[in-house]
Amino acid sequence: MKSFHIITFGCQMNEHDSERMAGMLEAEGLSEAASAEDAEVIILNTCSIREKAEQKFFSELGRLTHLKSREGKSVRIAVAGCLAQQEGAKILSRAHQVDMIIGPSDIARLPEIFAERERRSTAVIETGGDPEYHHKLVPTRRTDGLKAWVSIMYGCDNFCTYCVVPYLRGRERSRPASDIVREVKDLAARGYREVTLLGQNVNSYGRHVSDGCTFPELLRQIHDVDGIERIRFVTSHPRDLSGELIAAMRDLNKVCEALHLPAQSGSDRILAAMNRRYTAAEYLDKVRRLREAVPDIVLTTDIIVGFPGEERQDFEQTLNLLRAVGYDTLFAFKYSRRPGTAALRLGDHVPEPEKERRLEELFSLQRPVTLAKNQAHVGQTLEILVDGKSKRGVSLSGRTRGNKVVNFPGSSDRIGSLARVRITAAGPNSLTGEICE
Repeated sequence: MKSFHIITFGCQMNEHDSERMAGMLEAEGLSEAASAEDAEVIILNTCSIREKAEQKFFSELGRLTHLKSREGKSVRIAVAGCLAQQEGAKILSRAHQVDMIIGPSDIARLPEIFAERERRSTAVIETGGDPEYHHKLVPTRRTDGLKAWVSIMYGCDNFCTYCVVPYLRGRERSRPASDIVREVKDLAARGYREVTLLGQNVNSYGRHVSDGCTFPELLRQIHDVDGIERIRFVTSHPRDLSGELIAAMRDLNKVCEALHLPAQSGSDRILAAMNRRYTAAEYLDKVRRLREAVPDIVLTTDIIVGFPGEERQDFEQTLNLLRAVGYDTLFAFKYSRRPGTAALRLGDHVPEPEKERRLEELFSLQRPVTLAKNQAHVGQTLEILVDGKSKRGVSLSGRTRGNKVVNFPGSSDRIGSLARVRITAAGPNSLTGEICE
């Protein structure tokens, strides 16, 4: 029996794509190998959002080259995901050992692509995209027995000037609500307690479907599924954060009080250059409305520093946005030039050392805020979904409804259950507590 090993780079959507590819390969009779060295089929599922992810992929691919020349074992290497879509045949000029190049909208045909490669002596390139991909149901091998990712849509229509996603994953396509609810019901029947709904912009779900189901309505349908205790979703574009969605977050008790709301900048001039289609004031108004409706909401965000033309006063406005919102956690990145994006045409690039300084200044502002937000939970009793053993020496770990990690002592028979945990200490990255019997 052949074995496979998948190496994943990038976001939750890539992780879920890897789960789907693993499910398809297992359905074909392949087994998962513990490492690439033990596998006969190796898939590198790639990301192209930032240059660093691309560099990591090519470095990893170089390390795998020697596996092709092992005596007595035939090894196939496939490159999937966004970088496969972006580079296509160019990958072969840098890495002739690659056997298959598969775009993110072509992975439902994975078994056929593998079979085609066995019939021919040259690499197979499939990046044309499948227009019916969002309608196809494929086997999925989940990596977690309690929490599951569920894709509700693919692609993006926003065309932010720094982002390659619409060019690589295509235009926005929403899965039928009936398929999504059926998948969630199946997960609940198999003992899953939490689902995270995935999409490039989940807030615009349903815009192009005939059944008229909006994202708030989809949340209501999933909320009615017995057995599911928690519902999360990523990612939300601020422009499409509607009053109806805010009301759903307020009224549906299974929807967790946590929202990732990427701001990207606090400068209206830079937001316009990024084609984000909202102002800082509009963003802050939505944060205000969120907190009025869901007072305990945990807010996180993305920020890009050093976007072309970002002057010091623009960066100061971003710092002011952080001060005004008071995020629980910040994800910040230096602007990275990506092929095919509109931002490549912009001049006045910020020097790399200045990007580094601004990035550190952001984190220096955020660190004490994150710590204070965590310390505010000390003495509180919070609901925790116990999801496994802790990495910190105490026995169990789980997450709050606000998605914060909590470590606490307890027996392993609690894994998979909801527990009430009193928080006794807090650090910058996690909380510590004890179970309340």
